[in-house]
Amino acid sequence: MVTSDDPGGGAELPPLAQRLENIISVYYRHKKRPSYKEMAKEIDQVTGRSFSGTYLWELATGRKHNVTAEHLHTLAEFFGVTRDYFTDHEVSERVRRQIELAVALGNSKVRTLAARADGLSDAHLDAILAVVNAMSDTAVRVDEPTSPQ
Repeated sequence: MVTSDDPGGGAELPPLAQRLENIISVYYRHKKRPSYKEMAKEIDQVTGRSFSGTYLWELATGRKHNVTAEHLHTLAEFFGVTRDYFTDHEVSERVRRQIELAVALGNSKVRTLAARADGLSDAHLDAILAVVNAMSDTAVRVDEPTSPQ
């Protein structure tokens, strides 16, 4: 679950904040994530439109919800998505899935597995998928913290 850093704790971020945090994480996944002030400066440089680091932080943490159409346009241009990514659940989910696929295909072993699996029968593909699913489920369980009994 994505949560805010609110000391009251545990409140789930509003959709806009979740989507903004997700796209920021993807955008900076191969480099050090800058501060919101540095990000705002980068947005200014790339788009030619002013953006406050404080306002960006407030949007990303869910403290502000009243984003203007101009700010949405600026964020969309900078991150390479449509404005609908920030406002439409279906669009943001489609983009999220496309990003996950692009990240997965960026892994040479995943590309090799996909290439080698091409042309196999449906039964063989189902068997491979079952193995991958079982391994993914195991990996998730191993990585999940256990709560004290």
